[in-house]
Amino acid sequence: MRSEEGDGAAAQWFARFTTRIREALPPTLQRVLPITFIGYAFINGSAFLLDMGFLSVVGQFMPHVPYGITFSLGYALASIYAFFLNRWLNFRERGNLGRQSGKYTFVIVSNYVIWILGFGTLLGILGVPLMAARVLAACIEGIYIYLMLRLWVFPRHRPEPEATAGDESTDLSQPSPSTPEAA
Repeated sequence: MRSEEGDGAAAQWFARFTTRIREALPPTLQRVLPITFIGYAFINGSAFLLDMGFLSVVGQFMPHVPYGITFSLGYALASIYAFFLNRWLNFRERGNLGRQSGKYTFVIVSNYVIWILGFGTLLGILGVPLMAARVLAACIEGIYIYLMLRLWVFPRHRPEPEATAGDESTDLSQPSPSTPEAA
């Protein structure tokens, strides 16, 4: 479990939550899925819901706004939300916010151009149905963003700890035995 001095209660809870999810996976998946990927999936999944909610509200109450503007604003809102939650809860970083946000901006803009516009357009040219193309592009962009976050924006200078096998503690409201508070 990722636990460092100074992590707040929310970050500690999220670490215990993602560790418990990982421990519930089959052993093969436990070996290949980092805990931060599980946290990323939850945070960015909720960011996608935020984006869709924003699109719904704008589409309902401001239908005259062009799709391109609406899509871009929703994507920007979800991206900012995901950056701060990933930084705070998932990667638990305290480094230079300016440098990290600059790198993240590059990742998000490159993702938008390469995967959403470029790859999405290619799939359209190839005749892939719209929804299937969007889902395929979303899967690839999710992997791209996660790898960029883990390796470049929030690089870990130490190996990610393994989830504790056989941890009897399932109460997420209490510190896990592997956290300093439980000692």
